[in-house]
Amino acid sequence: LLVVGRDGGMKLYFKSGSGVRNLRVMQFSFVVYLIFGVVFQAVFGFRRPFGIFVRILVWITFSKDVLRQIQLAFRIVPAIFSSLLLLFFTIAFYGWFGVTAFNGTREGLSYFPNLIEGMWTLWICVTTANYPDVMMFGFNENRFVMIYFVSFMILTFYFLINVILSIVVNAYSDDVNSYEEELRVRREGDLNKAFDLLDLKKTGRIDKQTILTVFTVLNEDCPDIRYIPQHTAELLFAILDKDGTSSITKEEFMDFSQIMLLEFETASSYSTMVELYFPDTFTSSWYQKLRHDVESEKYEYIIDIILVLNAIVAFIQTLPELLGKTVTQDSHIADGEIDTVWELMETIFTTIYFFEALFKVTILGWKRYNEDKRNTFDLLITLLSVASAIYVYYPNQFSDSRLIRWIVIARVLRLTRLFATVTSFKLIARTWVQILPAAKKVILLLFCIMYIFAAAGMALFGGKINRDPDNPLSQRLIGTEFAEGDYWANNFNDMMSGMNVLFNLLIVNNWTTQADGIVAVAGSKWYRFFFLMFHIFGVIVVNNIVVALIIENFMAEFSKTAGNKHGRKQVVIDDEAVIYDDNRAYFDASKVTGTSTELSGFYYARLKGKKSPKLLTDFFTKSSNSDQGSMA
Repeated sequence: LLVVGRDGGMKLYFKSGSGVRNLRVMQFSFVVYLIFGVVFQAVFGFRRPFGIFVRILVWITFSKDVLRQIQLAFRIVPAIFSSLLLLFFTIAFYGWFGVTAFNGTREGLSYFPNLIEGMWTLWICVTTANYPDVMMFGFNENRFVMIYFVSFMILTFYFLINVILSIVVNAYSDDVNSYEEELRVRREGDLNKAFDLLDLKKTGRIDKQTILTVFTVLNEDCPDIRYIPQHTAELLFAILDKDGTSSITKEEFMDFSQIMLLEFETASSYSTMVELYFPDTFTSSWYQKLRHDVESEKYEYIIDIILVLNAIVAFIQTLPELLGKTVTQDSHIADGEIDTVWELMETIFTTIYFFEALFKVTILGWKRYNEDKRNTFDLLITLLSVASAIYVYYPNQFSDSRLIRWIVIARVLRLTRLFATVTSFKLIARTWVQILPAAKKVILLLFCIMYIFAAAGMALFGGKINRDPDNPLSQRLIGTEFAEGDYWANNFNDMMSGMNVLFNLLIVNNWTTQADGIVAVAGSKWYRFFFLMFHIFGVIVVNNIVVALIIENFMAEFSKTAGNKHGRKQVVIDDEAVIYDDNRAYFDASKVTGTSTELSGFYYARLKGKKSPKLLTDFFTKSSNSDQGSMA
């Protein structure tokens, strides 16, 4: 209802393209169904069927990321269908051969009593959950049995499964490229239409006032776009106006959607408290030397050495536990006083980290300090360490100094920054950061699949697994691996337990133990199709999308690294802007790309959601006609 109100009423809510209109019809229908279901349940006691499924469908219709991933999955499934069909025929053929070859043997009675059981056994084999256990009865009697199972695993696990992976990777790459091309074509088409509408006099140029009016309209009518203050509008126009003529050509206007990603901050917002309130101290020689030392790499090296010493001390302190020995705790550890060597060292490390953070915040300023997430992590651990020390040593009922040790040990995680000096580790770290936004979308898709299967599992198997000795269903599990493995909590009695079962199925290991237990109480082996379908959608499709995502981003980052082996710290553009590798541009706001503004002072520009210094470089580069335009 809020969305309907936001979009200007029912008529405008449904007034869209056919695709969006159909989506909103479903959206509205699902919500109405849920509302009437609540009313009927409250008044008549009538329980609405399918409500648990409709809830997730409502959420899906409101999530563009999930809809996008569902479209990708629907494109991938037909692409891998032929490979899945070939996999099925391979399993069917080997199952047929296995039933006849092992007939009457221990291998046959255990794993190949008939064609259906033989195919199920081989499907489990493809997932590697029962290999090599499945072949041991026959292999112990005849070594040539190995040929049957090894050839099957080579054809299926090593070949067909990897063919499916390559198809998914290729389909994902094609989908990403086609989607980006579709967005580019749509963006250029919309910008062309917008330019033609704004160019009322058909001169091929749009004046400054018209562009500023567009920003005003965006502020008033487009809540999805962040508010654009006057100074930001001035800067955005100046960046668009690359030729310095105070008007925008169609070619320049094509960057409009990209420059809307820019965020600006005044350089003065990075001023420290010392610089603002104690200018004499700030300009003094001793403070400037301290500032130089704290900002130097030598200072970081010293802190890294201290971290290494902290790690060594923590390792020695916990060595008996790491060796599996039972340690009798020293009574002095819990007396609330610093009277052991370990407590003294923990206190020294905590004090050093406290002053390190204090110096950095003072010298760098809070804004600059907090922009580096490593500093945020360091400060959090430091504050927890100091708070723990105060809590432990201040007279109260709690006085166990091991709390400080555990928190200080967490600080050792900062040593991972040393890996950043190695190119290969740096590449992995950048890839990890790059895949996070896309990984979030895939995780949402996986959540939807797991939710739907968990809801279906609750409908099919809910309440059937229990420990009630009077319940005949519980008797079916006696002596099974499910009961002996204490898997009782792995059931579909509620949503949380069902989601846990499905996550275990994603990991694959021991999935047959859970599936066989649930199938046993369900009373029919046909319920195996439930687990088969989840493996196809959850493991073969979604897991391979994750692999494709990692490969795509890793190769992109690898190509960037190969093209920038020597790296760069900053690039100066036309003596007007300095572009840093951390996705920032520093520039004089009075004149940008040859266009004078009504602003003064220095600003920082940052691209929201993008790590592209090259794009920033393009933004702050004058056009070839800039000087001519300025002269004119």
